[in-house]
Amino acid sequence: MKMVFLRHGESAYNRLGRCNSDPALPVPLTEEGRAQADRAADRLRAQPIARIYVSRLQRAQETAAIVNLHHGAEIIVDARLDDRRTGFEGESVTDYLQAMSAAPDPFTWKAPGGESYREMVVRVHGFLDDLARSEAPCVLVVSHHEPIQAVAGRFRALSLFQMWQVWLDNGESLVFGDSV
Repeated sequence: MKMVFLRHGESAYNRLGRCNSDPALPVPLTEEGRAQADRAADRLRAQPIARIYVSRLQRAQETAAIVNLHHGAEIIVDARLDDRRTGFEGESVTDYLQAMSAAPDPFTWKAPGGESYREMVVRVHGFLDDLARSEAPCVLVVSHHEPIQAVAGRFRALSLFQMWQVWLDNGESLVFGDSV
């Protein structure tokens, strides 16, 4: 199976530098985010995408819908693909990163109402375990920066620190599995 993991296009909160992991809070793509999703759709046009998995967050769902205009694939929403619950909902990403880096073990630290980086990795790896049982020859997964770090960590056998170093810009993708 070929698996394409796509980070959503730029959202209004990306532009403002704010955290968002609550699917009930509408945070749409910006004009640039829609353009990034269009460019991703063009790059993926020739891929035989049979199924699209997407997080519950609006920015990921909008990105998936734009890419799916070329495929008409089944879309499956899976909460395990949601962005990490930081405990800093609507607050500054900089403040969240500073709090995390100040912890004795940043990968097990979590703010009230949040989840640790390690917990997020376990959640995403559970999704990957289930995905491995899929019979689709090519799937697209539209998610967020930290969950895609966890994906890279699984397929590249990275430590938590090494995962944290993986960077994808909005609208960028990683591909794993058999080529088609």
